Amino acid sequence: MSASACRPPLPPPPLPPRPKRSTSPPPSTARPLPPLSTPPDRGYGAWTFLIAGTVVELLVWGLPWSVGVLHEYWAREMFPGQESTLTLAATLQTGAMYMTAAIGPLFTTFPQYTKHMQVLGMVVASIGLVASAFVTSASHLIVTLGVLYPFAGALYLPCATLIYEWFHVRRGLATGLMFAGTGIGGTIFPFVTSALLARFGYRATMISIGLAFAILNSVALCFVKRRIPVPRRSIKSSLKEHSRKTDWSFWKHRSVWIATAIILSTSMGNFLPSLWMPSYAEAVRAHRPNGTALVAIMNAASVPGNTVTGFLSDRLPTRIVVSLSCCVAAFACLCLWGLGTGEGLLVGFSVVWGVTALSMVGTWSKMITIISKDDPTLPTFFFSFFTILKGVGNLTSGPISTALLSKGPIGGKGAYGATNYGGLLIYTGVMAFIGGVPALFFPTK
Repeated sequence: MSASACRPPLPPPPLPPRPKRSTSPPPSTARPLPPLSTPPDRGYGAWTFLIAGTVVELLVWGLPWSVGVLHEYWAREMFPGQESTLTLAATLQTGAMYMTAAIGPLFTTFPQYTKHMQVLGMVVASIGLVASAFVTSASHLIVTLGVLYPFAGALYLPCATLIYEWFHVRRGLATGLMFAGTGIGGTIFPFVTSALLARFGYRATMISIGLAFAILNSVALCFVKRRIPVPRRSIKSSLKEHSRKTDWSFWKHRSVWIATAIILSTSMGNFLPSLWMPSYAEAVRAHRPNGTALVAIMNAASVPGNTVTGFLSDRLPTRIVVSLSCCVAAFACLCLWGLGTGEGLLVGFSVVWGVTALSMVGTWSKMITIISKDDPTLPTFFFSFFTILKGVGNLTSGPISTALLSKGPIGGKGAYGATNYGGLLIYTGVMAFIGGVPALFFPTK
């Protein structure tokens, strides 16, 4: 036996060391996790957003809801005898701003450009306000306040829809508080506008309002943010993702069509008292309070009205809240305004109308929640759709009210026979009542 046969076998050569396994994916596929979102219904972010959104609501809607003061001044001091053109400018300012809600799908499709669109809307609306100071004919008001100012809708719309991210359990209350900003603005603006007109004249008044609008909204926009951050993506990918997510089957639900009937019918009359009350008060010589104060009272009453309506919509079926508001509003119009011309009845009407008719928007969040179910893409769409319906109603109310006022008194006592406003107030009250009829059939969930 050879020596080599007795030699023990050599150990196998050592294997090369294994590379340490990385616990993270390769750099090419690694994706950072999105930052954790703030919990809804509480915290600094939710309440600063609510305050900022209320300020935007106050500034954007305060002037349109008190435009009756400007309307009366235009007709008396600047362009007498051009009532139809002035009424068109006043109603177009509000109606067209509602119609700008048609751009709502843009905010859903391109959420990364929300702030850009808001700033653009603020700039164009501010230009419209300042430019209205230099008008030389009634038709110029149609361009400046009726066409340019409604771009403010792009500034306002994200505030009204992002609140669905910030509030879940208290959504009705939060939206009621934010929408109460319209009433606050409608309370402040009549007195501020009247005081500025009396002391400084029309041009200085509109320039001051335009500059204040731009400055205050710029500050508020710093706090209007999303609760859930959105990833940056290209326009092409945004369009592709939006088309993939869209589900149009909601049009089959009866709740959509019932809500459409409610909002369209009520909006055809809700704006008319705010528009015509200053002129009506002058016609019946109601000076304590005067027309400016009555508009302010009406809008002030909508502040608690929106809050209470939103609070009730969280706890009661929508059909009860909406139907009750419509019936009470119709009663106030047909009786308190229709049967008397004294200051006491006009104050009573203004309070009740503000609490009910002007606070209907406080029920929108509950209706939208029932319609949208769990689809996060639908709240923005339906808020835009409801706002457009309200704009259609406001736009049609202008020529209808002008035609009704061209008729003489229709007989009876109080406003029915003392002025030519009888047909107008009957129309307003009937439209409020009609809105409550389909509400009886709105589903509870």
